[in-house]
Amino acid sequence: MGSIVGYDEAAKRAELNSSILSEIPLFNRPLTLTNHGSSAWAHSYRIDLESEDRTESYFMKVSVGDHGREALKGEFESTCAMHEVVGDFTTKPVGWGSFKSLPGAHYYFCQFHDLIEEVPEPGEFCKGVAALHANSRSPNGKFGFHIVTYNGDLPQNNTYADTWEEFFIRGFEHMIQLNIDRGGPWKELEGLDTAMITKVIPRLLRPMETNGRSIKPSLVHGDLWCGNAAVDSATDQPLIYDPASFYAHNEYELGNWRPERNKFSKSYFNTYHSHIPKTYPEQDYDDRNALYSMRFNMQAAALFPHVASLRESVIDEMKRLVERYPGGADNNQVKETVLKALKCGYRHIDTATAYGNEKEVGEAIKESGVPREELFVTTKLAQTWHEPADVERALDKSLELLQLDYVPHAYRAGPNNSTIRHPDGKPVIDYALSRDYCSTWTAMEALVDKGKARLIGVSNFSIIKLRKLLSQARIPPAVNQVEVHPYLPQMALLNFCTDHDIHITAHQPLGGKPVAAVNPNAHREGPLHDPDITAVATKQIISPAQVLLSWLLQRGISVIPKTVHESRLVENMAVRRLDDENMQAITGLAERKGEVRYLDPRGHVGFDIFDEKVDEPVEGEDRR
Repeated sequence: MGSIVGYDEAAKRAELNSSILSEIPLFNRPLTLTNHGSSAWAHSYRIDLESEDRTESYFMKVSVGDHGREALKGEFESTCAMHEVVGDFTTKPVGWGSFKSLPGAHYYFCQFHDLIEEVPEPGEFCKGVAALHANSRSPNGKFGFHIVTYNGDLPQNNTYADTWEEFFIRGFEHMIQLNIDRGGPWKELEGLDTAMITKVIPRLLRPMETNGRSIKPSLVHGDLWCGNAAVDSATDQPLIYDPASFYAHNEYELGNWRPERNKFSKSYFNTYHSHIPKTYPEQDYDDRNALYSMRFNMQAAALFPHVASLRESVIDEMKRLVERYPGGADNNQVKETVLKALKCGYRHIDTATAYGNEKEVGEAIKESGVPREELFVTTKLAQTWHEPADVERALDKSLELLQLDYVPHAYRAGPNNSTIRHPDGKPVIDYALSRDYCSTWTAMEALVDKGKARLIGVSNFSIIKLRKLLSQARIPPAVNQVEVHPYLPQMALLNFCTDHDIHITAHQPLGGKPVAAVNPNAHREGPLHDPDITAVATKQIISPAQVLLSWLLQRGISVIPKTVHESRLVENMAVRRLDDENMQAITGLAERKGEVRYLDPRGHVGFDIFDEKVDEPVEGEDRR
């Protein structure tokens, strides 16, 4: 304790006695000072003031240094804010300050309560917590607090923010830095932190503050674990204390209830939410709670850097959430778009494991109320799940996310690649499995046998690959999903598939733009902007997109155009029959102007999956 460290306990109390009597007006009468415990960052005492008719008791906490001063000031301001809202549900703060006669030593004191050190029963306790959240009001309508508050000896970044997402991310980054400052380098965190900040946190928090929704900034205790809640022995009522408050999403408080070590069972969550409902979207609730709990676990890891299991638990949860939400906040838009599409009359939904949006698609299907039998849902086996033993497990995961018992259609995508990456960012290819796609297909046939998929198909398969597959398949592919548009009409492939009863579905039907790694022609304008297409659109009084979709549908090709705009969802449904002259003119565009393939991964994977002369990759020519 700064200048009083090194004294024996009796000497320490004597010096404190003298300082308290001389410097704090409230205590200018005989008192008894009793040691009441200590932590790594503070000492606490009980002060009993004697008078003729009664004894007044106070709890005093003493700490040293600049951090100690700010921590005690933060506790005082936090307790004042809480007491103003919930009264005797928390301790009554009295004052804080710095001792003049004990340089570097600071104090905070409040009313003393004899406590029964056990977690209060859910009823009154959760009612009090809910009242704190419901009845508090941020002074400026923002998230944060007017001063720094401390969790143990960890300062929290309480700078005000307009949105909960902004405030939470700032605090999350701050807590990562504290962990590194206190515990040293954190190699396991590399990459995960970026994914959490750019993908997971926006995905879980942004839906609560978009599309007309908002979150009320609620005053939270900020460190409400079993050690900061007890029962007052005099009243038999719950009491909370030792806060690190700020204005937050009310559910943040419950993140500290998630770990079993904190002794809050499910009944506490249920009782709390009988007073305050779960925030929309409810289906995100458990993962939001896991995210909030992670923040508290990060605090614990920084407080106790020698306990390796604390960091490990944070990393494990990060990995789970990053895997679950690879698409980030974009997936929020996916759900809204699917709901709008179903409302407009769409019934074919195309998704994939690799898109990272099956969960949102499933939620939209469930919320839409559209009968399951009206929908045709397709999903795709990710390229990292082509090992035959992995196929069923992969579809089971997709079905769980989609909340379906089966899918009408499951696809096998292109060449297999593992998740391991070279320094240049290109995937490590499993060449043997890429050549043995028929074994993957056999595993997919078993999905049909078990009723988990009604139909199975392939994606980006050339004629040479289809010939090989058909020669060995027990169940022929129902569909081949490939890039088709006027710059890549795929005449030979279409004729082959027609002859073998394989339906063609066009991805990139408007000449889309895949990610740069697999798009060598990103600089080329697509057919959507072609003057010949524009001329047909003007003549037909429709949009260029409607021309392209009409051309494909008249060729017997189904289409899966991508858009997030409701007006375009409606527009894309309003196709029109084109006359023979226009059909022929559009079909001849590639011959006149040259073919353009926008999805072409050869520069990324090292071989040409569309080669019609050789079934790439060729054995013995593995390039990596």
